[in-house]
Amino acid sequence: MSIKAVIFDLDGTLLDTLGDLTSAVNTALRHHGFPLLTEEDVCSRVGNGVRKLIERSLPKNAGKAMVDACLAEFQSAYDEHLVERTHPYQGMPVVIEAFRRRGVRMAVLSNKYHAAACRLVNHYFPGDMALTFGERPGVPRKPDPTSTQEVMSVLGVQPDEILYIGDSDVDMQTAKKAGVTAIGALWGFRDRASLLEAGADHIVERPEDLIQLLDRLQLDAAMQAFERNGFTWTFCATAAQAADYIVSQCKGKKIGFGGSMTLDGLGVYEQLKDQADVHWHWKGGDQLPGGDVFLTSANALSATGETVNIDGACNRIAASVHGFDACYVVCGINKLAPDLTSAMRRAREIAAPLNAKRLNKRTPCAVDGKCHDCRSPERICRAMTVVMAPPTGMSHYEIVVVGEELGY
Repeated sequence: MSIKAVIFDLDGTLLDTLGDLTSAVNTALRHHGFPLLTEEDVCSRVGNGVRKLIERSLPKNAGKAMVDACLAEFQSAYDEHLVERTHPYQGMPVVIEAFRRRGVRMAVLSNKYHAAACRLVNHYFPGDMALTFGERPGVPRKPDPTSTQEVMSVLGVQPDEILYIGDSDVDMQTAKKAGVTAIGALWGFRDRASLLEAGADHIVERPEDLIQLLDRLQLDAAMQAFERNGFTWTFCATAAQAADYIVSQCKGKKIGFGGSMTLDGLGVYEQLKDQADVHWHWKGGDQLPGGDVFLTSANALSATGETVNIDGACNRIAASVHGFDACYVVCGINKLAPDLTSAMRRAREIAAPLNAKRLNKRTPCAVDGKCHDCRSPERICRAMTVVMAPPTGMSHYEIVVVGEELGY
């Protein structure tokens, strides 16, 4: 199955909150004359909610009344200074943007009290998360799987379609109890041994490693789906390997090109122009109505085995399904989407605005990067094609995926 969603833990995974947590804990301890804690002390005490954090920060003989008093003082101080020293881990904003562009929905699940969790997510990741759950009355805390199951229900995904990313043994236990894939983050509050012991399926050392892991999991699902639908599938680890492969398949043939930033970036035209009969209107040539091979890209590839393209003049999408003996669709790994719905969304909400801006179109999306479903006379969203299987008139239809981000 393809990955349609991810759940992030908050503290120690998305955000480094130790500074503000430690300050708030020490405000309560100082008021009552207890020894203050270092950030390392607090790091070892977090993970099971703020009440447990306070209990672990007080002397063992502290009674319930003292815990209640310190908890109230902690929350008052923390609410007032929630975002003074807290910050996203380096690389995490890049991860969030990459997941968004790949059509993966995101949620946050934390044992931090709900109001604070929501404030932090809205402050640091506005509009990025489909939902945020903190500790809520009547709902058991992690590692109980109840909230994870609620997230899956709201997002409409199955356990094998979602990843759980966290930095603690509590997170790994939560994922395993919910039957989802557990990803352990080493930049947070716990070490490799504790994460593996708690059941981590994968360990990542840096936030950016999450992108590579997601792409690897999506590639496996996409390859199986495209081959099942009758397409030929080729994976090239680098852009250079992809260019060499395409040239090797096209030498001596009559080639038509569809407008593509991906193909332009690969330099395939320049390599083929002396080795084949090439035609590309972007390079001053004509638009070939038919021939041996049509080279193009796609606005999105669904991990369920379909290509998605949006076009204005529609010459590109027409040639991708009719007139040529073979078609090669060349895409960077950034164009993989988990399902057809998200692939169509990617085409409209990511690729089309970027292309409208590139072409200096006077459309709303060229200004703010968002699809308005406009009726502008210059809109480039005139037709959308979904190729579900190779057209019967073509003898060969191949998907070439490159393990780098290419094009829009």
